[in-house]
Amino acid sequence: MVFVDRGRVFVVVKRFMQSRVPGYFEVVEAHCRRLFGRSCVDLLLDEPDKLREVLMRKYANDVNPVYFAIKYLFLRPILIEVNKLDIEEELATTLLNNPQQFKERLRQVIST
Repeated sequence: MVFVDRGRVFVVVKRFMQSRVPGYFEVVEAHCRRLFGRSCVDLLLDEPDKLREVLMRKYANDVNPVYFAIKYLFLRPILIEVNKLDIEEELATTLLNNPQQFKERLRQVIST
């Protein structure tokens, strides 16, 4: 059984981003906190529609960089942690198209 708690998700995502795109985590985190008063990881886990909104604002409603950020910077480190990289594209697409379904699916992935 794989279980990844919220604190571990935060650390994994932050370290991954900092090692790939230095400064990116801090910028997105500042936007999330300014707009919604919550961490970007908390939004990813609890209110993915709001994380999507933050990223859409950041990228002027261009879905391509939003998809890239979600897939490669937010989801990849989590999915590597639980050894389920094969569902990366499915989850990224689901977050963009159906955030509530994404939330339920992500919870299944990190708690089973």
